[in-house]
Amino acid sequence: MSSVARRKNLVVLRAGDQSLHPGWLAGPGARDFDILVSYYGKTEGLHRDTADLWEHRPGPKWSCIGELLAARPELLDHYEHFWFPDDDLAADTLTVNRLFALFQGFGLKLAQPALTRDSYRSWPQLLQREHSVLRRVAFVEVMAPLFTRESLRQCLPSFAESRSGWGLDWVWPQVLGGHQDGLIGVIDAVAVKHTRPVGGELYKNNPELDPRRDSAALVARYGIGDQRALSKFVCVGWVAERSLPLWERAWLHLKGWNAVRRARRRLRQGRAV
Repeated sequence: MSSVARRKNLVVLRAGDQSLHPGWLAGPGARDFDILVSYYGKTEGLHRDTADLWEHRPGPKWSCIGELLAARPELLDHYEHFWFPDDDLAADTLTVNRLFALFQGFGLKLAQPALTRDSYRSWPQLLQREHSVLRRVAFVEVMAPLFTRESLRQCLPSFAESRSGWGLDWVWPQVLGGHQDGLIGVIDAVAVKHTRPVGGELYKNNPELDPRRDSAALVARYGIGDQRALSKFVCVGWVAERSLPLWERAWLHLKGWNAVRRARRRLRQGRAV
């Protein structure tokens, strides 16, 4: 890996052969971020010419990022903000620059960009909301989280605790002291497009992964209870051209408590078996 380091924002990318990250370097204006490509494929040197920093490391996303940052602690000393996107997100330089700028400007500790309305997604709550700039929430997905240097240091030990990544998005807010301070956000003013079905290459390239086992282990280790079901629906505030409509706030509230009710029912059924 090269030792070049110039800017204060770092994109850390686990990249396969078909990674879309060259598009992140396209568009007008200068980049306000470096990009570290951690390539997991089999073609010698692939993507080296589109990276400020490059390495080859086979394996799943989060445990490999944990290994990488443990091997290169100076990265946490140099960079101030870190983005960990999947390699199938469509964006350009302006989008990534704006993402870092808003993350820093709002003083967030953990965040993600919204997803375009035509994205493949697991959770519709993460799709871009019209007229919203920022939603202050309790949950961001493992697909594309942003961390400050300090929040990354706090959450970094968890990266090795789920090889599939399942469960980490419940753990991080808890490790960071919760969402009540309003410093966890979905940045609606910046949207990226998730272009491929969720989880495709991860399980194809790592068939030994057991995401449900990973998730169950984290739930037990961190004592995560109802917030696992509720957190996806929590919105503690927003910055917007206009407020979320009443029907949408009511929908989020009802969906959240419905999720808690289902989770408690499953728990009771499990105990009865």
